[in-house]
Formats: sequence, structure tokens, C-alpha cells
Amino acid sequence: MSGRYDLATLSGESRLAILDGLQAIGIEARLEDTELLVVPVSATQASEAEGLIAAMRKTHRLVARKVLRERRSKAHLGCSDRELADCKDLHFFGDGLTGISGDLLRLFRYFEDWFRGLARDFGAHDQHYPVMLPSELLHEVGYFGNFPQHVTLCCHFPDRLPVLENIAHQAKNVSSESLRATFGETVDAPSHVLTPAVCLPCYSQHQGLRISRGSVHCITMQNHVFRYEANRFRPLSRGWDFSVRDIVLFGSGNDLLALRAEVMERVFELCESLDLDVSLELANDPFFLDTGRDKVVYQRMGEVKYELLFHCPGRDAPLAASSFNLHRDYYSSIYDIAFDDGSRAETACMGFGIERWLYGFVTQKGLDTERWPEPVRHAVTQMRDR
Repeated sequence: MSGRYDLATLSGESRLAILDGLQAIGIEARLEDTELLVVPVSATQASEAEGLIAAMRKTHRLVARKVLRERRSKAHLGCSDRELADCKDLHFFGDGLTGISGDLLRLFRYFEDWFRGLARDFGAHDQHYPVMLPSELLHEVGYFGNFPQHVTLCCHFPDRLPVLENIAHQAKNVSSESLRATFGETVDAPSHVLTPAVCLPCYSQHQGLRISRGSVHCITMQNHVFRYEANRFRPLSRGWDFSVRDIVLFGSGNDLLALRAEVMERVFELCESLDLDVSLELANDPFFLDTGRDKVVYQRMGEVKYELLFHCPGRDAPLAASSFNLHRDYYSSIYDIAFDDGSRAETACMGFGIERWLYGFVTQKGLDTERWPEPVRHAVTQMRDR
């Protein structure tokens, strides 16, 4: 059984958003001739798919593409997804779980160092946070209400000797699949999560912060991020566990708007120096649940989110590798972050997904380090010699 939906009246970006929403709930749809959505579903899934498509179609009629800046590369020497999967510097441990070594790891370090240096240039104070957070924190900031599909829960066995002895006994006598079934019956209720966004702990950390009027407080952090992506995992471009550097700003709306523009300019200059095929575009978070769809239009109208997109040969859609977000007073209202005169401060966050930068780079510039742009080639050679 399958349904066919004509999406010709929507933008290419909106069509892909609907496709992404269906895939997030386990429905493998596809686009034919870029405009016709084909949805092969069971009878039980049909109404679910129909409802999601109708609701997202209504929202995305109001969404238009806006490109802030764009540049095209002079040459594409890139690798395909198949070549990347065969690369000896990538190591696959499970869906969305990829290890990196060799020159690809050196390339990872190049981008990692560059983004850390960018944060220092803006006077950011470095922070380090755990990858696991109390689930209450995600509830405080509304993450469960907007993106429950991404959350990875953490749990453990009860600290009772009979239970632990039974687990140990079964581990020696049953298959791993049978053991997983036992886990589901015995673990305690999860009270923690693996962080789905690098910056989330920083707002509660700064609860009650008072900022001098006219100044901006800037911090930075890098961490692993965990977002479950159903059946959409791809090496480097879409992982369950990936690395992000964030720069977070606390200050006035006008100051944050200006600083965001400076950060975007610096990042675009990096892309120009490496001859990358990219664009800076107005964006929105991928809301597809009823509770969040209206926020798509709000984010667009307020221009609160821009993304840096890599245009990768062979891919149907560009890949977002960085985002530049204005939060207005969302987090500062939750955590009482204000100026010393009592007026509410605002926050902003710029994020850089390092594996995605790797992916965008090698799909455009290939895996042969001798053909990489000189700044990268020089940095990688120096790292080899250490």
C-alpha cells in the first residue's frame, strides 16, 4: 500500500522537511521527480502519514527560502558516500556510531582548533560539561515538548544483589538478543539523558547571572551530542553520537545580532579560503509535532536562525554544518538572566558540527590530502610530524 502526494506548490526545502518528518517516525518515503512524494505504508500507518503530511504542508506553504550569502566552488574533487564508507580512517561500531583516525582525524582536529580559536577571538570563557544530564533539565527548557524523537535515555540496573546476580548469570548463558530483553524488564526508570545539545547545561549554570549594561558575556564549550535519528544514520553526516563546538552569548538583542553577523562573516571567510561550495540561509528547527509546527513560521519571520549549508555532490539536499541562533529571552526568562538594572538579557548560540564539516569538506575536496587546499594540507602535515 502506498500514497502519492503532489508537493509542487512547496519549496524544495519544505518537501525535504516533510520527507524528514516521515522518516523520523519510521516511514520510509521518497521523492520522485523532486515534487511527487511516494509513501509506502501499512494500513495502520496510513492515517498517521496522512495527518503529518497535511499538517506540515499547511505550515510549510508559509516558508520561503532566503539566502544571506552563497559561493560556488571552482573545483569538485570529492568522494562519494561509498568511497567514504570504504575509507580506512573511518571505523563503524553501530548505527550512527563512527570512529575516526589517521588523516581524517587530523582534519577533524584542524576544524576543531579553528572553531576553538574563533571562540577565543570573541573572548569566550571555556567550559566543560558532562555528556549526561538530569532529565528535569530537558523538561525545564522544553526539549521534550519539541524534540522527543531525538532523546536518548540513560538507565541502570537496580542496586539489588539478586537482580545483579541474575543478570550476570544470564550474560553467561543466553544470546545478546535475549539479554537485551532481560534488560528491558529489569532496569530502573531512566532519570537522565545523553545531552542532545551542547549548550543546554550552560543556561542553568548561569541562573541568576547579572550582566553590566552594554557588555556581553561569552562562553564556549565542545562536547559529544546524542540525537537519535531512526533509520537515517549516515557516516559523518548524521550520527547518533557526534561532536559540536558552541559559542554562547549573553547580552542585549542588538549586541547579539551584531556579534552573530560577525561570527557568520568569519566562518564564511574560512569557507572562501578553502574554496568550499556553501550558502548561509535562513532556517528553522525541524519541528513536525503539533506542539511545535507554528514555531517554524515564527523562526522564519523573526530570522532567529541561520545555517551554513554545504552543497555536496550526489546529495539530494544540502547539509547543515553550522547554525547561528538568536534565542531572544527564552532561556534568560527561565533562568533569571538579566542586566544589573533588572531588565531581561537575551542569549544567542552559534554551533559547529565538526563531523559534518568533515563530511562537507571531503565530499567536495576528496580523500587525497595532496589535493586539499593549502591551509588544510599544511596543518595536517604538521600534525603528522608531531
